[in-house]
Amino acid sequence: MKDFNKYVIKFARFLQSLLVIAIGLLGVLLIILLFRDLIPLFQLLLSPSIKESNSAIMDEIIVFFLFFEFTAMIISALRHHGHTSINFLMGLGVTALIRSLITAHGDVWEIVATSVSILMLIIAMVIFNKHMKNM
Repeated sequence: MKDFNKYVIKFARFLQSLLVIAIGLLGVLLIILLFRDLIPLFQLLLSPSIKESNSAIMDEIIVFFLFFEFTAMIISALRHHGHTSINFLMGLGVTALIRSLITAHGDVWEIVATSVSILMLIIAMVIFNKHMKNM
């Protein structure tokens, strides 16, 4: 039974190593995509009809920040051996909702629902930081 446990532990370490390598490769791919996304953004910024392409510029900026946030999540996972903290994920949720709120230009109820979602996530973060971290 001890020999079997040794093999199980070695196999688990091997799988953990594969996970970290896969996360690292994903991070490299995301950084390449992040820099590749800068090219159309600069082309839109330098275009002569910038007033007509404001929404296209905002879309490109949002995509850029999505790549940036995913890259930050990959870096956090690599620092913690394949795990990310709940605080980091809730913070990503808040920033994603704020980005959605900034670009929302329409339905009032959608704006209210997004605002309430941001408030609920912030309240959850405060409760988690105050009560759950001390356990």
